[in-house]
Amino acid sequence: WALWPRAGSDPTPTTLPVAVETTTTTTVTTTTSAPTTSSTTTSDSHGVTSVEEAEEILRSLWFGWFEGIYNQDEDRIREVVGTQTMLDAARAAFQDVSFVQMPTPEGVDFIESETLFSSETCLVVWSRSDASFLAPGEPREGVDVLRWLDERWVLASTWTHREDLWEADCEADLEPLS
Repeated sequence: WALWPRAGSDPTPTTLPVAVETTTTTTVTTTTSAPTTSSTTTSDSHGVTSVEEAEEILRSLWFGWFEGIYNQDEDRIREVVGTQTMLDAARAAFQDVSFVQMPTPEGVDFIESETLFSSETCLVVWSRSDASFLAPGEPREGVDVLRWLDERWVLASTWTHREDLWEADCEADLEPLS
């Protein structure tokens, strides 16, 4: 039951079998040429194609966020956020967040995740997650909007519900942080 939302939200299983079925007669040729194309594309592309990949990107960003708050290091926060709103929220959290231990990437755990939108410049992920280094509480549930900026993914905004109006955040201009 816990895997059902993940399987339903990952477009890869529904797209790959269709491609394989259409190219069954040329499986050997397709298999030979696909890795070459994929490895070239992977090194040049930052598009996200799986829920697991989205979780890893998000884990890295949330770790950077909490590490910056833990150390009250605004420069670390700037590495992972792309909007003034997110930077201001981190500044406010310097005094408000309670930690039980130093943050680690492994301490960010995803209970459920779903990729709501993915393009070369915007990634939107709904997740239920928990951070073992924070004071005990309920798992966080929400939508994270990530944008591609300066050759890396950054947190642009967060929303509480999947149905919130996050779509505009994928098109909004990202202004320099102050």
